[in-house]
Amino acid sequence: MGKEQKTFEYTDELIKAQRALMAVQAERRTFLATLPLWGGDLEAARQGLSEEQLAESARLEEAERQASYAVWADEYWARLSGEDRVIARSRLNHIDDPAEEQAAP
Repeated sequence: MGKEQKTFEYTDELIKAQRALMAVQAERRTFLATLPLWGGDLEAARQGLSEEQLAESARLEEAERQASYAVWADEYWARLSGEDRVIARSRLNHIDDPAEEQAAP
């Protein structure tokens, strides 16, 4: 028999924070995809961007940082041991995946 799968009861606030994080990450990926390709020189890439693009990039970066902090700092994580915390965090990242994908170890 296989190892019994642990279940985690996330708070509504934590789920909301995770979904907000995923939304801002998706928004940032979409924005970055509109920018010209660059060869790894970040400073050169920034020089080719308009003030509006730089401002939007900074806004999205800050929004992602704040959303990430809201998930990370949630009091829910204090209730879990180290290993359970890692497993629970990984599963929270896939909260909206179909059930069969969430069941994978």
